[in-house]
Amino acid sequence: MSGRELAPAGIRLRLDEALRISPDGRTLLGGSPGRLLRVAEAAVPLIREWRDGAAVGAADSHRALARRLLDAGMAHPVWAPAENVEDVTVVVPTYARPVELARCLEAVRRTAPGVPVLVVDDGSPADAGIAGIAARFGARLVSHAGNRGPSAARNTGLAAVETPFAALVDSDVVVPDGWLHALRPYFGDEKAAAVAPRVTGHGDGSGWLGEYESAHSPLDMGASPGLVRAGALVPYVPTATLLVRMDAVRGRTFDTDLPIGEDVDFEWQLVDAGWNVHYVPSVTIGHEHRTRLRPFVARRRLYARSIGLLERRHPGSLPAARVSPALAATALALATRRPVVAAAAAAVGVGLLARQLRPVVPDPVTEAAGLVANGLPVTAMGLARAVGRVWWPLAVPAAVAVPRLRAPLVAALAAPVLSDWWNAGRRPRLDRFLAARLLDDVVSTAGTWEGSLRAGTAGPLLPAGTRRG
Repeated sequence: MSGRELAPAGIRLRLDEALRISPDGRTLLGGSPGRLLRVAEAAVPLIREWRDGAAVGAADSHRALARRLLDAGMAHPVWAPAENVEDVTVVVPTYARPVELARCLEAVRRTAPGVPVLVVDDGSPADAGIAGIAARFGARLVSHAGNRGPSAARNTGLAAVETPFAALVDSDVVVPDGWLHALRPYFGDEKAAAVAPRVTGHGDGSGWLGEYESAHSPLDMGASPGLVRAGALVPYVPTATLLVRMDAVRGRTFDTDLPIGEDVDFEWQLVDAGWNVHYVPSVTIGHEHRTRLRPFVARRRLYARSIGLLERRHPGSLPAARVSPALAATALALATRRPVVAAAAAAVGVGLLARQLRPVVPDPVTEAAGLVANGLPVTAMGLARAVGRVWWPLAVPAAVAVPRLRAPLVAALAAPVLSDWWNAGRRPRLDRFLAARLLDDVVSTAGTWEGSLRAGTAGPLLPAGTRRG
């Protein structure tokens, strides 16, 4: 087997918090997207040892099993910080942001003083002083004659990299101590093409939009680690900070024809080619808040519009909701107070799932019933989020015409908003959060419909069935 087909010898694993293991240790349920994995008897003690902190051994069979767990999202790698990171070039694209650039470079030099740094000036006005700032921090400068956009700037930067690895860092980012030393070791796995930290707001955020961005930024992919792939818990990561393996990205570029979403397209190209892209939320970088109304609205609309363009390039990757048809039918029947229909739909779901589980678990019906019961609230919340972000322009007129739909619609619109507010790390005032969320949902819905119609695809407007690995 090649190095990419085997996990590195000596790596340590942390089993995913949501992973369920059968009493005999041979059936594993979890990962992202969710799947069922049956392992050999000899694998059971290995998984227990790895769970308790033992390193993966040198035997090919051990490394192959570890690779299966890693690629399924059932386990996550645990790496010690790197001592030397000078084989990483930090690439900072910028356009007319002298203050932010100086702040960014100061943080890079403070946290990783020996690394080569390359600033790509994307055609800034001469009075922005980009060349002087780059020189002050000992950074090499490459300049575009005119403004060509962030994709072109990243491509220019990557083309000039001479080290085995690069770290793309936006100029409005502030990196923390230890960030590069914590992320660089992930390339000890030959299958790792890119690694991204968690992106949160720089500072606490001020004003109603700043508070909302701190609590609900579209760049924050959450606290759970994972592999990036369509349909997974982490479907993409922002390139505000992204480490890449140069051998993996040579011959690939950020698409300059995409006004937004070029980072998602770039990552999915890597995944489609058989590479892994890691999301590592234990490392958190700060990103400039958008606290003014017009930039906030413009950016949220642009993010939403990108969904249609990405769906055209990667069909089926961005549905309005990804749900089990049986569970969706159960949730909808319960919401509209049709218990008999709900029971029938749930029974169908249990039966279909039990049929899949029968070869691998001793009591498939009981196991399937438990999975359906646990999956129903998740399905209901997924549908509710789709109502708030995509379907409400159709759902509101339907509820006006059909009184039975009014209470379910109110619940669907309220549940995700209140859940997100309650689970926010630092909860903003509820009234301010609700105002910003209403604005966010309206703009995002309009952008999703606009982008889908312009791209000539209905994919982002429709639900899709769950994927199984």
